[in-house]
Amino acid sequence: MNASSLQTKALDQWTRDVPITGERGDIYDVNGSILADTTTLYTVYVRPVAVREKEYTAKVLGSVLGIDSDNLFEKMNTKISEITVAKKVDKSQMNQLVSSDISGVYFSQNINRVYPYGDFMTQVLGFCNVDGMGQSGVESYYNNYLKGIDGYVLTQTDLVGRELDNNVTKYISGQKGNNVYLTLDYGIQAIVENAVNTAFEMHKSKSASCIVMNAKTGAILAMAQRPSYDLNNIPRDDIASLFGMSNSTLINGVYEPGSTFKILTTAIGLQTKAIDQNYTFYCPGYRMIDGQKIKCWKTKGHGSETFIEGVENSCNCLFMDIALKVGAPTFYEWINKFGLTTPTGIDISGETKGLTIPVSSVKNVDLARIGFGQAIAVSPIELVTASASVINGGKLMKPYILDKVTNIQNEIIVQNYPIVNDNTIDSEISSQMREILESVVANGGGRNAGVSGYRIGGKTGTAQKYVDGKIAQGKYVATFLGFAPANDPEYILLFKVDEPSTGVYYGSMVSAPFASQIFENIFAYKGIMPTENVEVLTKIEMPYLEGMTLQQATKLLKEKGFYYEISGEGDIVKSQVPIEGSEVTTKNVILIEV
Repeated sequence: MNASSLQTKALDQWTRDVPITGERGDIYDVNGSILADTTTLYTVYVRPVAVREKEYTAKVLGSVLGIDSDNLFEKMNTKISEITVAKKVDKSQMNQLVSSDISGVYFSQNINRVYPYGDFMTQVLGFCNVDGMGQSGVESYYNNYLKGIDGYVLTQTDLVGRELDNNVTKYISGQKGNNVYLTLDYGIQAIVENAVNTAFEMHKSKSASCIVMNAKTGAILAMAQRPSYDLNNIPRDDIASLFGMSNSTLINGVYEPGSTFKILTTAIGLQTKAIDQNYTFYCPGYRMIDGQKIKCWKTKGHGSETFIEGVENSCNCLFMDIALKVGAPTFYEWINKFGLTTPTGIDISGETKGLTIPVSSVKNVDLARIGFGQAIAVSPIELVTASASVINGGKLMKPYILDKVTNIQNEIIVQNYPIVNDNTIDSEISSQMREILESVVANGGGRNAGVSGYRIGGKTGTAQKYVDGKIAQGKYVATFLGFAPANDPEYILLFKVDEPSTGVYYGSMVSAPFASQIFENIFAYKGIMPTENVEVLTKIEMPYLEGMTLQQATKLLKEKGFYYEISGEGDIVKSQVPIEGSEVTTKNVILIEV
């Protein structure tokens, strides 16, 4: 054995080291507001063989740290080589210990992660384990950038742990990790968090969520969902609940999108020239396909409609016609082109991809249902990204959350830029789609998403849920997918309420009003002024419709200028939303059940 290796073994025996945890990097929003910070706490140890005055040392530690000094003194007189005296000791306590004349006392530095806003951006930010390593969200995905490099306190001792008389304690400081800046905007996130929380509580839903993205670049501006939890008080005692609430359903979950998918069906129909805006048709309330009766959501039928009216009314018959005219092979080519069968590549762990019936197995009856958003499942981020390409000129952007990474010298070491994953529809068709979807909000089922003075486009969705392959009665997903300004979209959002349970479940009435609220608040936050005449809406008292015939009720609503939706197949009005006497305007969508 050579002298070098002997020297190394001796150093291992003579040197006792206590780790000094490298501070974790901070996480900021795009404007520099801090979203994840760190505080420094300490763990205090005693090595009895190195203590000169045990009774005095025990009393000082007991007084400063609030522990039983007599009990500590007893332990110090045993053969225990090292005693952990206290954890989570703050800096002021450490300063008192350092300034006192005690020996044989050592410490390690512990970094505690702090989230200034608590239950805010929870699924995006994620959390760390007790060792300070990222476990979910950005904390996990960018852990290698955020984690610090540990330092050490080195103290020379003899073989039984007594400090050598000529000992020199060396402190090797830890190095802080890099700082991560996100594309998310605190102001927009706060607006979205408030809307999602209100929807969740108001509609007593299973969950509620929303994503806001820059339609031109793919940068994520806000993501929120409920139920959720405070990142400073992580429910680690209930692992199933913790990981359930930590999972970003906007990224990692799939669902049948319902009528919001009609945005893509319309774009495919126009792009392939399978249909044009001069198309007229008749909706009797159903289509017979492969011997099966597939109903329109308005089972009594919309009657004769133009193409635009069909989109405004979200008439299932129109979208069945489009899908069948396009044909399965071509329709599936476009499903792939819109990125619905592959992950988008967003920088969050666990992203899933859409689910489709194999094209070789698709029957006409399946294709018809896919046309209006059934028999296909997509993730919210896939749907938002695909729809953004429909209204941004045909660019399928890669969605992203990271803006940049800076080191401790504040130098940029990573910078993200927009990436085009693919090109979808032509710019001319994209322009047509913006106008069509703007008319849905101005004149159709999306009215509740409108903001006076601003141009907004979008589409509502109300999808029935399935359990074990069968329709789950009374269980729906209510959504709204919209964008603004409609002529030059910058913001695109998807607002989703899963299983609202207060009796109202249509996307036009559950989700669209919250989209309006979010857009209005974003305009105010960003200082975006109205471009259209601000319409002063006169509030009127909601008439009493219950007991009327359907013909009488719809005639009255038409005369007053209301857009209405009908649920059921009867002839007499059983209930109405809003209720009689409520203050409403002609921009409200009225629901009558027959």
